[in-house]
Amino acid sequence: MRNWTKILIVMMAACMLAGCGGEATPDRNTVSVQKDGTIQQTIVDQFEPEYYDIEELRAMTQAKIAQLGGAEAAVICDSMVAEEGRIVVKMTYQTDTDYSSFNNREIFSGTVSEAAAQGYTFQNLVGTDGTAVGEEVVSSAGEDRVIFIQTKAGEELDVSVYGKIVYASANMALSGQKNAAIAAGEEDVLSCVVFR
Repeated sequence: MRNWTKILIVMMAACMLAGCGGEATPDRNTVSVQKDGTIQQTIVDQFEPEYYDIEELRAMTQAKIAQLGGAEAAVICDSMVAEEGRIVVKMTYQTDTDYSSFNNREIFSGTVSEAAAQGYTFQNLVGTDGTAVGEEVVSSAGEDRVIFIQTKAGEELDVSVYGKIVYASANMALSGQKNAAIAAGEEDVLSCVVFR
């Protein structure tokens, strides 16, 4: 009977450590659009404890959040963990404006119609089969959801959405129905994912 108790304790501990039933921690920087309109960001970077102190990083992050002002929960640092030579920071932003203010990156999250009204265009998009898609085709799907997101030169980024991707910028590689990856480029780029 004692062996079963030990096995059960080990299994429960393994579930808690692995986030049983939850999503695995991404290996790369990731931005995820949630159905409730919030944006979740996972930042993955190298961490060398001899050069950085995680408590100082936490304090710097909280100070930057406080500088932005606005609603109390507009930007939340959900977790910051340093392990195995890397640091993983998980952030939640209530709106795309909050994400943009904190990261100094252009972003838009909303419907295709809302994006068009704000001056965004749907050029250089492809379907999930890699076939080029005309701007008029995308524009006609007014209630489909869209995210435009900027990456800086040399920056890689994975984008995850809650619906099925139907179109994406030609510079993005699709990995599954809800995920796309932006490769590091030589200059800043604004990429687009349309989903429903």
